[in-house]
Amino acid sequence: MTESLIIFLGVVKFAALVLGGVVSLLAYRAYQRTQIEGLQYFAIGLIVITIGTFLVGVLHHLFSVPSVQGMLYESLFVCTGFLIMIYGLYGH
Repeated sequence: MTESLIIFLGVVKFAALVLGGVVSLLAYRAYQRTQIEGLQYFAIGLIVITIGTFLVGVLHHLFSVPSVQGMLYESLFVCTGFLIMIYGLYGH
């Protein structure tokens, strides 16, 4: 049962990577069309969150990073991505 959950988690993490990448690409294309600078920061923030979440899963499964430490890293990526988005939408 545990092995199938690990495989399913890997599939879901990969799907999140692909979907996050697509949304980031769409946001960047919207920036290119409109030249609204906040959209550029939104795309960058989203890709930081997307890649960070994926990398934390890789660190945990390939390099045996403990779960709590992985959750801390993931939260740091998410916070960084959100800060980039906030900067682009309100600070710029």
